[in-house]
Amino acid sequence: MLSHWWGRSVFEADLTEVPGLDDLSAPVGAIRRAQEQTAAMAGAGETFFLVNGSTAGVQAMFLAATRPGDAVILPRAVHRSVISSLVLSGAQPEFIPGWSPDGLTIPLPPRESDYREALERHPRVRALFTVYPDYYGVAADLKALSGLARACELPLLVDAAHGVLFGRHPGMPPGAMACGADAAVESVHKRAGALTQAAWLHVQGDRLERSRIRDSLRILTTTSPSYLLLASLDGARRQLEVSGFSICERQIELAEHARRALSRLPGVGVLRGLPEGYMIDPTRLVVSFKEARVSGLTAAKQMRRCGVVVEMADFTGVVLLFSPAHRMRDLKVLLRAVETALKGPKTRMTVPFPQAPPLRINPREAWLAPAKQVALESAVGLVSAETAAPAPPGIPVLVPGEEVTPEAVAYLKSLRDAGVAVHGTADRRLETLRVVR
Repeated sequence: MLSHWWGRSVFEADLTEVPGLDDLSAPVGAIRRAQEQTAAMAGAGETFFLVNGSTAGVQAMFLAATRPGDAVILPRAVHRSVISSLVLSGAQPEFIPGWSPDGLTIPLPPRESDYREALERHPRVRALFTVYPDYYGVAADLKALSGLARACELPLLVDAAHGVLFGRHPGMPPGAMACGADAAVESVHKRAGALTQAAWLHVQGDRLERSRIRDSLRILTTTSPSYLLLASLDGARRQLEVSGFSICERQIELAEHARRALSRLPGVGVLRGLPEGYMIDPTRLVVSFKEARVSGLTAAKQMRRCGVVVEMADFTGVVLLFSPAHRMRDLKVLLRAVETALKGPKTRMTVPFPQAPPLRINPREAWLAPAKQVALESAVGLVSAETAAPAPPGIPVLVPGEEVTPEAVAYLKSLRDAGVAVHGTADRRLETLRVVR
């Protein structure tokens, strides 16, 4: 049946490690050459192909850079793959909270000055970690942060999952490697045409042991990697080299037209200017319905009925992406969808993402500790034994080891009532929560 849909060539290309096709675990032939070409394009010392998504790359960075108990300074607003990395490595997180200036409905990533202050509070740190950009397309000054890392002789680890197009066009922020990151993962499947689950990990310099990266990836990666995913990574690299500029140019142009048109609609806010020291992915649209008193979750449902699927929705707005396949005619569909969403049911209030709860126990210790299931409302004051992260964007409301606060419970109940999927909890209905005994 699948052959009628996909054709025979997919199955003919679904191969394994046979002579002539190389071995991802110890590449010496075609895979090695493809990785070397990708590293040259990215300006990296070495690139590793990932078939377990950027998650495996993030986990490998932590395993290579830290040992149990080692402190890492990082934003609290990270993908849940980072939390799994803390569990696997045993590293001790020193979280930096996000902040929102007046007029913005989204949190901004920590600045270089925030890391500098955190280093003064926690001098025994083994690594710095950041996100570049975040899910909203906002990027802090990575060059400044890499300078701080160099001055402290610390590796700078970067989740650049959403930044694979960075550095491909003058209108885009620079790539993570060009900014001086020691290691960075990029989800090639998100914006660069590779198959879902395909990503790569770039490494440069000598502050991370390459052998530790390789050993970590051997632990984390399947022993039967898909050659379809590997080939798609190589094809995406070639496409970026040949057409990266034009792909970005078209998406930047479309997004700017969309910003202007959407900004003229009453009740709609579009993210544009940012405080000094921040950059934004110009191909990504962050649209707020707060003034119109329409929930972003409700707006997303209305827009989907009009043929527009949003990248992400929260209580205040949506995130939209353009692809190389979009054209100017698609803007009319987008505008009609937003106008329809504005006619949707009104809400009296928005639910803000709660402040990070106090971390009482190391995440690894909490994850391994004996746990019990209690009613969600009864978990207040106890220590969470699991991650609770709405998806997307996958930023946890609770991390293993954090105290369950009334604000966190209220937000989780709001997500539950709105029908938002929450990953990481044993109870998918969110009626109960696992807590440390």
